[in-house]
Order: sequence, then structure tokens, then C-alpha cells
Amino acid sequence: MIKLLRQVGFHPRACAWELTLACNMCCKHCGSHAGQARAAELTVDQCLDVADQLAALGCRRVTLSGGEPTLHPAWDRIGARLTSRGARVNLISNGWNWTERHVEQAQAAGLCAAAFSIDGWDKQHDLLRRDDSFRRAVAAVDACVARGLPVSVNTTISKLNLDTFHELRPFLIEHGVFSWQLQIATPTGNMGQHRDLVISPADFIHVVPRIAELCRQNNRGFCTVASDDIGYYGLAEQDLRGSGGDAALPFWIGCRAGCQVIGIESDGTVKGCLSLPSSAHGETRFIEGNVTQSSLAEIWGRARGFAYNRDFTEAQLGGFCRVCRFREYCRGGCSWTVFANGRQGVGNENCFYYQAVRQRRYDLLDEEPTPPEVQFFASGGGPGDAG
Repeated sequence: MIKLLRQVGFHPRACAWELTLACNMCCKHCGSHAGQARAAELTVDQCLDVADQLAALGCRRVTLSGGEPTLHPAWDRIGARLTSRGARVNLISNGWNWTERHVEQAQAAGLCAAAFSIDGWDKQHDLLRRDDSFRRAVAAVDACVARGLPVSVNTTISKLNLDTFHELRPFLIEHGVFSWQLQIATPTGNMGQHRDLVISPADFIHVVPRIAELCRQNNRGFCTVASDDIGYYGLAEQDLRGSGGDAALPFWIGCRAGCQVIGIESDGTVKGCLSLPSSAHGETRFIEGNVTQSSLAEIWGRARGFAYNRDFTEAQLGGFCRVCRFREYCRGGCSWTVFANGRQGVGNENCFYYQAVRQRRYDLLDEEPTPPEVQFFASGGGPGDAG
């Protein structure tokens, strides 16, 4: 599949942009260690210039993120600059300080939607974030809906809500939400200190079909979307990728970081995906440059840039991924998930197909696994096996 992406050409179709790392919460599952602003965050003028550069590169979808993006003094000006140049822009907020004024600013800037995080019912959500944050997030949703600004909700699945997250669907519909994205809590950033809240890889055998069932219920009024860290393959795959997502094909086509996706941190650091670790995690391998030193076009077009994806070869894979029938397409799954779980070169245990074969749940697959896949586990392969 990477060959096809090369033929199509690497273009940053979508961008997640961290306007500031400042935040009015300190969530247990925050992958960014958000709270304090980064040293030397981009000035407003620099941000507006970056917006122009994104548009010039052909980026058509931008998510303004954080931290808490509404703490940036010019979030609406930056959004307006992007929309004036043809980009569809949305913003994701924790909703803590969201008011009717924010709705007016978002609409004036031409934002297509606002998104809020709701991570389970009130006690579950507040335990991850802060007291009263559930009520405030719901109030933010209601304020947007009342004034005609489309609203989506993001939910992170952890052990706190593993058995109840699906119950949110009718509640969100009742409150006028049009889209619901589900993602998995990953042990990086703050969540690295709360690994007891991360679901077990074995749980994917149950949680993925449940998410697929939610996706099957999609209609024109409400859409459940599985994020890129959920999957892959098996009977659930077409529902996960073909219902409400933006993938051209109804199956996982591999991580698109640095191929069709770009991430920008608030100090100008550029990565293939905003979720990938950088200086806050003591990591440099995913840093491609900084807009204060080079233009976005230079960073994006640099030879050997984003090599972990653009120059991918199957030799990079280990463990079960090396023998998996889908290895050419999947390329090991979500890069962030594999990194966060320390599985580079070992295999992706947080994979539905991996777990279905390992647990011999062949009834959940389109067809019987191949002999090499079965033999991998029969010969003692699994966690800790470097392949």
C-alpha cells in the first residue's frame, strides 16, 4: 500500500495543530503532558504565516488542538485565516471554559465544527479530568447545538469505561451530536503513569466488534468513527473503515503520518502525526524540523523525511506482524500505538487480527489464518518475541 501512496504522491491532506500546550486540566490520559505552555511558542504572526503555508501545500482539513486551544489568544483568527484559504477547520476543546462567546467566535471564523471530549459518564469522565468537567463539557455541546454549530465528541476508552462506553450513543444523539470518535487510551504522556487504566491487548477481541456494531448503526444524523488505533482486519474491518470515516477504501491502509497527515506543535516542531512523541517525551526520532528554521514545504519535501513511513519495508516489522498476511497493507498498525507500547520491531498486540489468531477466534475472521500465522503462536511466539 505504501507503493500506491508513493504513486499518488505525498500531500498533507490533514493537519492536527497544537496551538498551545497550555491547559486548564491535567488529564490522566493526556499523551502530551499538557498544562504549561511550551517555551517559545509561535507568535500570532508566525501562526498566521503557518496557516498560509498549510494552504499553499494543499492541506484541506485542519484540527486546532492543544493543550486547550481556546487558551491561545488568537485561535479564532488562525481558524479564520485557514478557512479563508479554503481549509475545513474544526477545534477540539475540553469545554471547561466554553461559553456562548466561543460559539460566536467559531462561527465568525468559519469553523465547520467544534469537538469536545466526553470520556464516559460523569464519575468516569471527572476521574480522568477534574471535578465538574463532565457537566461543563455537556453544557458546551448544548451551547453549540443551540446556535447551529455542528458538534462532535471524542471518547477515550480505558478500563474505567470499557464496559459502558457504548451506552453514550443515545445520550449523544439526544444532545444533538453528529459525530462520535472512539479511540484507545495509550500508555504515553500522563497515561504512562496510569498504566493500570489501559485496557489489555486481549480486550481487543471484544471491544473491536462492539465498536464495529456501533459503526453499523450509522445514519445521516449520527456517525460513529473508529480512530486509527482501532482495528485491524477480520469481520469487523469493513464496518470500522467503511462507515463514516474518510478512507477511500473500506479497510485499514496503514499509518498515513508523513504521507497524507502532518502534525505541528505550538513551538513550530513538525511531525508526521501530532500524537507521535517528541521533546516532552525525550524523543527526537519523529521530529522532522521546525517552521521557525525551515518552511513547511521544505520540511515536507525533504529527502529521507518521514522515513519510518515513506521508506517503509517489511524488514521493519517483527513478531507476528512479520508473518501476517496483511503486512503489506497494514505496516504494523498505528505508529503511535506501537511506540507507546514499546513494540517497535516486535509486533502490535493491540491488533484485532493478532488477538483473534492468538485466541483462536477464527469465527471473527473472514477466512482461516495462514499456516505461518498459526505456527507463530504454536511455536511460542507472542509478547516479548522479537520475531
